[in-house]
Amino acid sequence: MPVRPEPFIKNSIYHVFNKTIDHRNIFNDKSYSDYFLGGLSYYRSNETQLSFSGLKKLEKNILYSLLKKNHDKKNFRVEVLAYTLMPTHFHLLIKQIKDNGISRYLSDSVNSLTRFFNLKNERKGPIFLPYFKSVRVTTEELLKHISRYIHLNPFSCNLVKNLIELRKYELSSYKSYIGKIRDPLTNNNDVMSLFNFNKARYKKFVEDQADYQKSLEVIKYAEKW
Repeated sequence: MPVRPEPFIKNSIYHVFNKTIDHRNIFNDKSYSDYFLGGLSYYRSNETQLSFSGLKKLEKNILYSLLKKNHDKKNFRVEVLAYTLMPTHFHLLIKQIKDNGISRYLSDSVNSLTRFFNLKNERKGPIFLPYFKSVRVTTEELLKHISRYIHLNPFSCNLVKNLIELRKYELSSYKSYIGKIRDPLTNNNDVMSLFNFNKARYKKFVEDQADYQKSLEVIKYAEKW
């Protein structure tokens, strides 16, 4: 993955997004979306001496010991606040915990999926654009609005027909923000603290703007996509 011109700042939050190189639909295949989400969870940690694909070769007791250390938050280099996977692209809201955390995290996660995809399809080369896009979240207001943008993406892009389907969309953290489902990948405290951890209030904030966001041809912080 090419070097980013400006380094990510420790303890800052970023909206990160990328899309497939040839508009290839990839995340509508459950095998790829599940693998990518698994990699996103695994590579949050600095304790990743073994590749994600190599985990399946381990005996259960060794795997348990490795994952226990991997899932210890004190070893995290990033925290994922929110996400949505679309057929051709992904959106992540990420906080950098350790220096170079986001760049290494994305490189490891994307490269892992690329190897898995290429092996399965007997091909070579990248599947995502070489440069991912990112926007630094500099205010609480922007944090709220970007989380909403990410969670509304399936509705805005007509992937789901209505808000009922949006609430059930599997490849998004939205369901854990508004319901009782726990998402093991995300930590939504930074966002939900702005709503006093009131799920109904967050749901209203998101869904009241659904039709307006859908009508926008360009979202200002992604206008150079």
